[in-house]
Amino acid sequence: MDGTGREIGGRPMAGSSEGGPRFRVLGPLTVRAGAPEEREVPVAGNKLRVVLAGLLLRCGETVPVTRLAGWLWDGGPEDPERARATVQTYVNRLRRHPEIRAVLRTVPEGYRAEVEAGDLDLLTFRELAAAARAAAARGDLAAAARSYAAAAELWRQPVLANAESPALHADEVAPLAEEWLHVQEEWLDVGLRTGGHAGLVPRLRELTRAHPLREPFWERLITALYRSGRPAEALRAYHELSDLLAEELGVDPGPALRALHQAILTDDPALAPPPEPPAAPGSPTAPSTAPSTAPSTVSPAGPPAHVPRQLRPDIAGFAGRRAELAVLDRLLEGAPREPGGAPLIVSLQGMAGSGKTALAVHWAHRMRARFPDGQLYLDLHGYGRGRPVEPAAALETLLRALGTPADRVPAGTEERSALLRTLLAGRRTLILLDNAGGSEQVRPLMPGGDGVVLVTSRNQLRGLIVQYGARRVILDQMPAPEAAELLAGVLGPERTAAEPDAAAEIVERCARLPLALRIFAERAARFPGTPLRRLLGDLRDERTRLAVLDTGDGDDTDLRTVFSWTYHALDQDSARMFRLLGLHPGPEIGAPAAAALLGADVAVATRLLDRLTADHLLRSRSPGRYDFHDLLRDYAAERAREAEAAKDRDAALLRVLDWYAATATAAARHLPPGGRDIPHDPVPAGVTPLSFGGAERAVGWFEEELANLMAAVRLAGAREWPGPAWRIARALAPFAEFHVPGPMWAGLFRTAAKAARRAGEPAEEGWALDHLGCAHLRTDRVEEAVARYREALAMARRTGDRDLEGEVLARLGTAHLRLGDPEAAAGHYAQALEVARAAGDRQLEAETLNHIAEGDVQARRYAEALAGARAALELYTALGDRYHQGEALRTIGGALSGLGRPREAAGAFERALGLMREFEDRRGEADVLALLGAALHACGDTEAARDLSRRAAAIVAALP
Repeated sequence: MDGTGREIGGRPMAGSSEGGPRFRVLGPLTVRAGAPEEREVPVAGNKLRVVLAGLLLRCGETVPVTRLAGWLWDGGPEDPERARATVQTYVNRLRRHPEIRAVLRTVPEGYRAEVEAGDLDLLTFRELAAAARAAAARGDLAAAARSYAAAAELWRQPVLANAESPALHADEVAPLAEEWLHVQEEWLDVGLRTGGHAGLVPRLRELTRAHPLREPFWERLITALYRSGRPAEALRAYHELSDLLAEELGVDPGPALRALHQAILTDDPALAPPPEPPAAPGSPTAPSTAPSTAPSTVSPAGPPAHVPRQLRPDIAGFAGRRAELAVLDRLLEGAPREPGGAPLIVSLQGMAGSGKTALAVHWAHRMRARFPDGQLYLDLHGYGRGRPVEPAAALETLLRALGTPADRVPAGTEERSALLRTLLAGRRTLILLDNAGGSEQVRPLMPGGDGVVLVTSRNQLRGLIVQYGARRVILDQMPAPEAAELLAGVLGPERTAAEPDAAAEIVERCARLPLALRIFAERAARFPGTPLRRLLGDLRDERTRLAVLDTGDGDDTDLRTVFSWTYHALDQDSARMFRLLGLHPGPEIGAPAAAALLGADVAVATRLLDRLTADHLLRSRSPGRYDFHDLLRDYAAERAREAEAAKDRDAALLRVLDWYAATATAAARHLPPGGRDIPHDPVPAGVTPLSFGGAERAVGWFEEELANLMAAVRLAGAREWPGPAWRIARALAPFAEFHVPGPMWAGLFRTAAKAARRAGEPAEEGWALDHLGCAHLRTDRVEEAVARYREALAMARRTGDRDLEGEVLARLGTAHLRLGDPEAAAGHYAQALEVARAAGDRQLEAETLNHIAEGDVQARRYAEALAGARAALELYTALGDRYHQGEALRTIGGALSGLGRPREAAGAFERALGLMREFEDRRGEADVLALLGAALHACGDTEAARDLSRRAAAIVAALP
């Protein structure tokens, strides 16, 4: 929220929530995640910090690659193409952090960061400053001062000290520092207008010392001294500045300061302090702002004829939602106070069970003394049993509550709406419209005057926001500590403290939803002697979890019933989309995958997803990505089992699995070894996979979809659908080799191998075992790798798959080298080379030649290694295989180093490094950096060698 209290993206901004913005640039660059149990996301490496800082400083703008390169290299890079590839590498390294990946966008001209205002301190600072200016302009100096103070709290000098780039600091940080100085000047002006002159003097002296040539600070210091009754000191300060300017710049003070000097000399009445402005209600200087049990009923328009007090009872033991309460408080503090001004309209929205009504009622009770002309409450029944309240009926209820006799209530909706505005004009009233079904239901209920309307809804009420400028406050799941506090409040802190692990699991199994937590806590409270861990069993089973959270009353205390009200309000197509999403195996879904699940085109799926998001049945945390919490997922799956035939459910799942397989295959063809191991299967009918323009976008898609792809393989394996299981796994292999932790990689291909074995597909089982061996080799389980390779070799020979046979033989050679058995390695390599040449497989021949050369380097047969690696490079070049050219160049560099030719070796390593970066091979990049460092050290360049060694170590430390 800004200085008026406005909330951004459902999260409060500076000073209003624990932790504050996730991205901070007004000081050292920091990225934080996991609020409220915060952790700092490490952004290791100065160049990574420079790229991220530059994108954040220009948040919302496209930053060209050339601009990023200019910040990374003083004077710009010599090779633009290499610069582009390197910038891509840095961006992709940043994307390895989910918190950063969620805000980075690739666009044709460069990159863009898209961050909500509440998540970036710079945007928060600017909104607070803008709100402060607006408050000062309308004369609410207390609110202005609060907003300026909140903005100032965000500054942590020096700015971006950990992102070292002279170009970035000149282009972006210097103007930012100037912006900060302007804000301080405005803040000082507010202080001078409120009469706090003497208190400002020490601060102004610090500012003039820090910025001795900045005349506006001197002008304010001299004014503050004069108004504090210290004219002699004011004149002395003027002469001090005059001497300084003459000495440093050879100039006199500017016209404003000279005029101020003359006014002091003549004791000009215009210099007298301005009259103290009337205190705004709710400000620290107001006569009385404390809540009162007997508030005054006098308002600017005179005493109302009838003062309604209709709020529902507050909830005993209300817990949590501190951030949202702070948002509402700030919204109220920043609302206009002028009689006849526009009302403050707040849309408090969120999913079913998130506690919207409880929060609204609790806050309204806290603030009821601020609304002496009445507090009205009306349940609009937008979701639930019975018909929604029509606007005309709602208006009649409100008018009668305000004392209008039944025979004086107009017949028409528009006339009733006009009368409501007339009655509330100039009065401080609070209207709580609970459970609204949509904007059209509440538009006619908007009052005149400067009161507050608080609307709760599962709908996003976009029309209300667009037409009336309503402020949005979003309720998501509770933060874990607040959810634990709620649970302890019902069960008793002793019980939860005795079983902290069980209590924490209950919180998560209840999706941190207040309603679910209260229902489970009530059930547990009925069995005070039963350990919580025993009560957890049913919560762990997704098929019984909703039944556990069923009170049996069938009303708004029953979670399944509460969910059903939103679900039954959907149109037929949206309801089916919701049901099918409950079947999706992964944690989130994109619009193209949702379209495949539904069997529709992407435009239709996007429209339905947007409808579900508008009703808070889905969340969209980043553009085009959707998810929901586990309880809503369970409910959606339950509805799917009831409403969709088994064959239709299976058809939907197979469609989305086919889409994942086809798109993963398309992406894999952009990664080394160019999809060589991936069959060219026809794309299933009705499936439209995504296309990719290069390795960077392919890697980005794999990173975004990895959890979904892994879940898809597990689902296909569990359902005994071997085709999707091994097709997705095989397409994932080129990405997994460089980007997936070894144990995860092993689990993926273990599942694929089992699925192929159950289906009686020995060829596919052989390929899966081959990749399982690679995963074991990655984690130094070399003997297990050899065992899997031997099983794969047997499968290859059984099925006559010469491609697989040759590849496994080459990998057995590498494994035996790792085991210290060069003789066995040589034998396997020789067999692999024989298979490759017999089959005319030049790719495998090149790979095997390079492997043999690597063995020769280890055996110090450097001349043989150089010849073999050069032969491999020649083959790779003829094949157009740029990635493996890099591997051959690495081997060539090693051979040249062994031959005592470090300068030539460095050249080979530099070429290899560019190719490793081009194809996002982080392990290869680290390896080549270390080898290049050793070569440069041998050339006598120890400083560069140390730098490369540090960079290699940093990459290795960040590898999965």
